[in-house]
Amino acid sequence: MKRFLTGLVSAAALWTAACGGGGGPTIPPPPPVGNFSNASLNGQYAFVTSGEVLTSTTVTSLARVGSFTADGQGHITGGVEDVNAEGQVSNANAITGGSYTVNADGRGFMNLIFAQSSIDLGITLTSTSDGLLIDETSNSSQISTGSGNFIKQTGGPLAVSTVAGPYIFDFAGLDGAGNPDSFVGQFDVPNANGVITTGFFDENVGGTLSNGSFVGTLAPDPVNPGFPIDTFGRGIAQIANQEFVFYIVNGTRVRFLSTTGGMLSGDAVLQSNSIPASLSAINSSFAFIVAGSSPNGGLTRVGRLTASGATLSKMLMDVNDATNEVQFNNLSNGSITDYDATIGRGTFSFQDSNGTTYSFAFYLSSPNGGIIQDVSPSNTAGFARVVADGSIIAQSGSPFTSSNISGTYAMNWSGLVVASGTFQDEEDLLADVTVSNLSVSGTADIFQFTSATPTPQFDFGVGGSITIAGDGTSSASGQRNNMTVNLSNAAPIHFVVYFVNPQLAFFANRDNNGTPRIVAGILKAQN
Repeated sequence: MKRFLTGLVSAAALWTAACGGGGGPTIPPPPPVGNFSNASLNGQYAFVTSGEVLTSTTVTSLARVGSFTADGQGHITGGVEDVNAEGQVSNANAITGGSYTVNADGRGFMNLIFAQSSIDLGITLTSTSDGLLIDETSNSSQISTGSGNFIKQTGGPLAVSTVAGPYIFDFAGLDGAGNPDSFVGQFDVPNANGVITTGFFDENVGGTLSNGSFVGTLAPDPVNPGFPIDTFGRGIAQIANQEFVFYIVNGTRVRFLSTTGGMLSGDAVLQSNSIPASLSAINSSFAFIVAGSSPNGGLTRVGRLTASGATLSKMLMDVNDATNEVQFNNLSNGSITDYDATIGRGTFSFQDSNGTTYSFAFYLSSPNGGIIQDVSPSNTAGFARVVADGSIIAQSGSPFTSSNISGTYAMNWSGLVVASGTFQDEEDLLADVTVSNLSVSGTADIFQFTSATPTPQFDFGVGGSITIAGDGTSSASGQRNNMTVNLSNAAPIHFVVYFVNPQLAFFANRDNNGTPRIVAGILKAQN
């Protein structure tokens, strides 16, 4: 199986041109309009990306986590980064300088300089506290891509004691043998002393499931004292007998990257004390998205459901399994089982019209959502299960219409494109778009790892439209929202869209017009 966003493939076999399937119109990017500037990026931010790096003749899965400081005037004044390339770890790399620009629309460019190298990042701010990014490095020392985000580190002083209480976590990537790995769960640091007294995990490694309890620790890093936790929020952790480096964003979020036993990265988020106290207290409509791999290649699932205690209804789901797309309108037998209110964990499942069961483990961070892990049986003979994980969030703000789906949004998608009919490798897009009367216009950067010397392409014009087929919470068969994205000189790309609320939507491509791809992403409103 092949892990979504962390494929292993020879670069020599990748030759399809970027944005393939051309023939579309030339779309001029609009002038940047908005209230952002270099001053909008000011402070210390923790960042994370997941993608690929080209080394010699092979493409290797890559994850980064780190912290940079921006001075509000276009300069990067310092920071530190940790990198894991399929188990090859480079710890505590000092960021010695760099620069950035932020345009009025929030789009910009950032360069981070290290002792022997540098990386380039495309950024789109969603506020002065956070934003989305893609790795678009293509220089003499490195070619790498990936998607991620950055969040302002606040609430100092940063210390181990900042991490206090119960947290849910979602780490994804590869295990030590290169198998796709999804590792999710909950842990508790009750005494603000860095000691994880209790924890429970669900792990899916190459389709093989395991779960159980664990203990662990969070501590300053004694090996790299030049990057103290009180300055950078950086420390080391032991979780379920695996070692990680972590960066504290604040008391509600911590970012992790494994340093032994493979390549896992992700976040731990503080769990509120108001998670449902019983199964009967789970009552909401939810949108969900997962991405990962199947025996065939990349996999995305996006959908929605309504939970009323143990019963699920109004279920819709769209699946892209290695470019084989299926829309499920007649899902049935939906239920939630095994809910444990002490850690917010449970499972839910439903069936399609052929009797195939789809199953997910979940951990709630609040009554309004949490993380999910796909544990569905595989439809491919000889394989146990798919490997995928993601988010589930309560829907609000409906009905969704042209009046409230309006304004400026950061848009990011990431996934796989198919080259030469069989090879699947990374594609990352980052854009700022304006939605007005459900018409979409904006500007994007895109990076496809589909050539021997992949090169990012900047400032693509973006057009398109959103079709509201329902309010996103309806039970009507086939009632879902769609989005068409037109990139300059490329064939239109069609997506299915599930709105979480007017400020956030999940989407995934629903056809293979032009270049076949398996991508999923988000629209996030700017403020």
